[in-house]
Order: sequence, then C-alpha cells, then structure tokens
Amino acid sequence: MFSVNLCHLIEVDDLSRYTSLKPTSDETGEIMTMYNVDQSQVYVNMQGKGEPLLFLHGVPDTSEVWDGAIANFSDKYQCIAPDLPGFGRTKSPRNFEYSLENLANFVDQLLSSLSITDGVHMVIHDIGGIVGLAFAITHPDKVKSLTIMDTTFFSDYEWHATAKIWRKPILGELAMYLMGRKQFSAAMKKGAPILTDTQIQSNYDSLTWRNRRMILRFYRALDPVIFKQWEGQLQAIAQRFPTQVIWGKKDTFLPAAHAKRFGTDNVHILENTGHWPMLEQAKEVHKLIGNNITLAE
Repeated sequence: MFSVNLCHLIEVDDLSRYTSLKPTSDETGEIMTMYNVDQSQVYVNMQGKGEPLLFLHGVPDTSEVWDGAIANFSDKYQCIAPDLPGFGRTKSPRNFEYSLENLANFVDQLLSSLSITDGVHMVIHDIGGIVGLAFAITHPDKVKSLTIMDTTFFSDYEWHATAKIWRKPILGELAMYLMGRKQFSAAMKKGAPILTDTQIQSNYDSLTWRNRRMILRFYRALDPVIFKQWEGQLQAIAQRFPTQVIWGKKDTFLPAAHAKRFGTDNVHILENTGHWPMLEQAKEVHKLIGNNITLAE
C-alpha cells in the first residue's frame, strides 16, 4: 500500500499554538507524522497541497485504507488521513470518551492543530462516518463537501451479528482473542466479496491487540439509541454543503437501504460491491468524490 512520506512530530499545547519537534519512527523504521490531540498521540498521513481533504476510516481499518485515494488526490488537494484514537499507530488514553460530542471535538482539535481553519472536504466510512457526521453536525461551517460511505447514524439500526458479540463484556474479549487470520478473512470476504487476499491480509496484520480493545470500546460506547437526538440535524446538513452517499449494494454489515436516509438525493449504489467501495471500486469512487468536491468550488 501507499505509505506516508512527509513526516514530523508536532506537540500541541493548547491548540492555539504548536511546536515542531524531531521526526519519530516506528519499529519498522518508517518516519511518522504524529500530533498530540486531546491526550491522544495521533498518527496522520498528510500529503499534497491545496484545499484540505479529510479521510476518516472505519473498523477494523486504519488510515492505510485511504492510501489509494490519497495517491489519486494529493496532486490537487492537501490529503489528511488520521488513525482514529486507539487505531493503527494512534495511542489513546484509557479514559478517552467515545461519545459523539467528544469524537466531534477530536476532529475539531486535530484540524486546529494542523492550522486548518477554512473548512475541509470530508470523505467518511463506517465508524469514521459516525465520527465525521458528528463533526459535520456540530461544525457545519467547517465542512465544504461531504462524501458518506457505508455507515450509520440512525437509532433504529441493529448491529450486525459480530458487533452484537463484541458489545458483550467478556464474550467480546473472548471473540477478539480467538479471531485468527482465517476467521477474519472469512468475515471480510462476506462483507466485501471482491476484496483481494492481499488487502485482507494487510488489514489483519495491522490489527494489534490494542486495536482490538479499541474496537470493543467503540462498539460498546456507540449504542444506536444515542443517534436519536441527532437525526433531525443529520437531515439538515445535506442542505448546507454538497453531500453524496456511496454504498456497496452487497454490503452485509450495513444494508444499502440505509443509503437514502442521509437527506440527499445524490446517492450512488454500486453493483457487485460490499462494505469497502473505496477498495473494491476505487476508480469509480475516486471519480464520484472528485465530482462532489467540484460542486463546492
């Protein structure tokens, strides 16, 4: 996959100023871009120049799920793809609160630490969609365009079978502990039939035990009932800036029927596509993202 090139370490004190520090590297020797945001040491893949284009990943992914999109758009836009708190190379304190308000605040503080104040184009997926929608609802003046992919923000949503297990204490931990490569691959293939073995294995290799614990925390904190008081505002934001929905027709985790519930008629249901349209139909998805951004220019 496409990897980060531009790298430096920035520590944010009060988000109104920041100080550059020396580059840092991981155990592989790769230079990383890290930011301290809301007590989390956040890894960010940031490439290109131009208007900011923010990508938010889902579960069980990291920012690397957007590598192809970043390679496609970094010649025109400043692409920003963080690992969300507790995922990939981003560390999160044990007391990090996975509420919608705090997740929205996390995105706001991250953008502030990057000195981005004029608004961003957003591309969001899965649980990254929940994070991004919470931010868009609470900070609509900071969003220029929005592309939503295979996510939920509805109080009547029922978790898929695996998520229901993850939400249960002890049983969820046991399921995570026992989830080996073969089981993980089968689940991914079910949700996205045309993902390649390479894509699936790369995803599994990044799934550390810390990441697994964070997945459990996310799913247990984000009970669909909390969306109820936000749903009315969700319908309104689509009128504030260009909003489109891209969905895989064969998504078994989040049925395509959800795609038409986000307050926009700009909906694209992709045939022969599962839960990861940006990997399964990359060329088409990149084209649609570009078209939606153009509407805001």
